Amino acid sequence: MIEFDGVGVGYDGRQVLGEISFSVGPGSLTALVGPNGCGKTTLLRAAARRITPETGRILVDGKPVELYQRREFARALAFLPQQRPIPAIPVRALVSHGRFPYLGLSRRLRAEDRQAVERAMADAGVADWAQRDLRELSGGERQRVYLAMALAQNAGTILLDEPTTYLDLRAQFELLGLLRRLADQGACILLVIHELALALRYSDRMVLLDGGRLVAAGPPRQLTQQGWIDRVFGVRARLTGTGCWFEPAQEEKQDETPTDLDREF
Repeated sequence: MIEFDGVGVGYDGRQVLGEISFSVGPGSLTALVGPNGCGKTTLLRAAARRITPETGRILVDGKPVELYQRREFARALAFLPQQRPIPAIPVRALVSHGRFPYLGLSRRLRAEDRQAVERAMADAGVADWAQRDLRELSGGERQRVYLAMALAQNAGTILLDEPTTYLDLRAQFELLGLLRRLADQGACILLVIHELALALRYSDRMVLLDGGRLVAAGPPRQLTQQGWIDRVFGVRARLTGTGCWFEPAQEEKQDETPTDLDREF
């Protein structure tokens, strides 16, 4: 579980986030959405202890993040940032890094660690690339390898910053489906995502930021029905029996049937 209690973050005397309060419990996939520059990535970085909030506090499993020892924190929370290095390393070796918080002084993988690595690679769909050099992979393939490393970490709380970047449409569905299954198995997942259709389809809760403030939080369908998506993103979101489609806010269509230019799932 992760809790944000009045969190405020600033850079160089400028406030980026202010008074952010919400929580994500076990068994939940929560989508953090909002326009570019509204502070989504900043909030995740604060939760992952990459930056320190100016006000408020962040708790993981009821404990303030700053009180965790480094290895203890890594066992509680996994963070998949948007930008990552591309080292010269085989896929299996990189995924094995997710087990480091559990290793003893010898730093040698035990049988249970190797099993966790293999399971994580299988779940992320990268097992066939185990011996390949990370530098040989496409951006989307590397994205899935880093997700496997996060899965191998076996943390109860997982933070992901735009994990669908570089992924083709099929891989996006596969990734969100995997995250949905992890949440259904009890994981606490918070992800930043720009693909609103995917957020509406796979998340059970959305947290909507705008201008560094939390403006709404709740079930995706509820936020859509209440018009929050329309107001913040400047679109018209239309709910159907099977999903939601979008059109520019300024367009007034006489025919309510979606066209090829509308986004639908």
